[in-house]
Amino acid sequence: MKTRITELFGIQYPIIQGAMQWLSKPRLAAAVSNAGGLGTINMTTYATPEAFQAAIRELKSLTDKPFSVNLSLLPDTKPDGPIKGFLQAVVEEKVKIVETAGSSPAPLMDTLKGAGCLVMHKIPDSRFAHTAQAVGCDAVCIVGYEGGGHPGMAGVGSIVQWPLTTERCTLPVVGAGGVCDGRTMYAALAAGLDGVMVGTRFLMASETDIGPHLRQAVMDAKETDTVLTQTSIRNALRSLKTREALHIIDFEKANHPTLEELYPLIRGTVTKAAYEQDDPQAAQIAMGQVLGRIHDVKPAAQIIQDMMEELYAMHRRVSAML
Repeated sequence: MKTRITELFGIQYPIIQGAMQWLSKPRLAAAVSNAGGLGTINMTTYATPEAFQAAIRELKSLTDKPFSVNLSLLPDTKPDGPIKGFLQAVVEEKVKIVETAGSSPAPLMDTLKGAGCLVMHKIPDSRFAHTAQAVGCDAVCIVGYEGGGHPGMAGVGSIVQWPLTTERCTLPVVGAGGVCDGRTMYAALAAGLDGVMVGTRFLMASETDIGPHLRQAVMDAKETDTVLTQTSIRNALRSLKTREALHIIDFEKANHPTLEELYPLIRGTVTKAAYEQDDPQAAQIAMGQVLGRIHDVKPAAQIIQDMMEELYAMHRRVSAML
């Protein structure tokens, strides 16, 4: 298979594993990369640059295939700020593919490009595509509103955002939000994209470090079982409809809080504790509406194989209609 993304990143299939905080660790990322996709680890999973660098080294020991790291630029956008040590780890470990998200990667581009990195910037609105191109990014990932995590505030779904992004930049475009199988991947490619990013489906990979209660909650969930938290601070997060997520929404409606006032409820360590205790009701757990189509746990390699087999089956189906 050949797209601009497989050519750019040197991967077999244009399937990129989403950067899920606390979950996108070396074991999962290596499994995705070894199966022909692009595995990713997330900077925000690690408390210190040293721990992040150790995770990069662990990932390199588990695969000789391309992988990426996610650098979160919200709220830290200064290369000499708290992100400095994480950025230095990327440079020292000679990481070749970096995903940025949260705000413009412009302040980091001199360092990243100077280190020979390929940079893919994740955006929640197609209107930001031209900015990613203007600052020198090599690719862009557009997240539709049904996506888990931070889908932005525009309220525009994938099937509209995806082709709009291809019209607003000439970069290779990856689509996220609603992709979990070969059918949805085929839809993305038909919309003009060069690849897909998959988060919630890989959350249910057997290599992901979550407990049986959360796995069962996802398998039992419907497509209507997500909510948006953090809208009061314009940083919407799509989460599983849990007790704590609903509490956060009620708190926002009643108090119209500042970030500082809301932070004790939404800080990442709350979610980390919920994962560790296998109590999905105790936190906001980021995932997309596509959870309504996910009802089993499989190895990452099997997820990718199933996607590709269904992709080609859909291609034969559509070709027979033309």
